[in-house]
Amino acid sequence: MRKLITAFIIILVLHTTYYDLTTGTLATHRQASIPVNSNQNDPKQSYITYEVNAGDTVLSIVEKTNGTIPVSIDTVVEDFKELNGIAPTRIQIGEQYKVPSYKDVDSQ
Repeated sequence: MRKLITAFIIILVLHTTYYDLTTGTLATHRQASIPVNSNQNDPKQSYITYEVNAGDTVLSIVEKTNGTIPVSIDTVVEDFKELNGIAPTRIQIGEQYKVPSYKDVDSQ
């Protein structure tokens, strides 16, 4: 009986490990939200409106919307505060925020 229980536990561990590695048990990360609004008239104030998903941070959102972050992190934080009036640590899941767009910074 002891061998049967040990074999069952080993099979269970192998199965759950396989399932976690192939399918996963955590919530999947949704695709980046489609920009709802963008202001490209003034390059200094250009932004994309983004709906925050679980696990998003301001830096990860800027990377998703811009590809890379061509400016310093301090600049991103200050621009986010200026656009939204709140600190990046206060973002809420499901809310929409203006995310600075740095598409024109690469060409300068």
